[in-house]
Amino acid sequence: MQGLGPGLLVAVAAGLLAHHLRVPGGAVVGAMVGGALYNFSGAPRAELPGWAGVSIQLLVGAMIGFSARRELLPVLLRVLPVALLGVATFLLVGALLSFLVVRLGWLDAVSALFGFVPGGISVMSVVAEGEGGKGAVVAAMHFVRVVTILLVAPWLARYLIALSRAGPGA
Repeated sequence: MQGLGPGLLVAVAAGLLAHHLRVPGGAVVGAMVGGALYNFSGAPRAELPGWAGVSIQLLVGAMIGFSARRELLPVLLRVLPVALLGVATFLLVGALLSFLVVRLGWLDAVSALFGFVPGGISVMSVVAEGEGGKGAVVAAMHFVRVVTILLVAPWLARYLIALSRAGPGA
């Protein structure tokens, strides 16, 4: 706990810098990278107390919930079948990748499965630990996924928008 103050300072500074530099998802990505680099540096380990993690998750959940609007409900219902297909696809691909890395001897089955299927970093690592897996490994796998998606998705979205505006056959 003694590294929490300096660790938070580094994480917040990195998040603000990435946000200022307009890195996609910069505040989150920068803070994650800054916090990880701080803990990798050999300085006294920074770790948030359990109540802080729950509080932050509650605030993020409320922020997302408050963004919901009644007019979105028909859209959500319309995309539900495709969303369920996406979930099934992610689970199948995650299971196949898990099988591969387990067969190669790189990871145990629990860590592999919880590391490859989608979910939040903290939730998936905690559940993996509870099931006998390596929570830190699962968190690292999800960290790579989240950072990669936050860096790639905005450009991919802009490309898809431009492609859709060009019309069929363009």
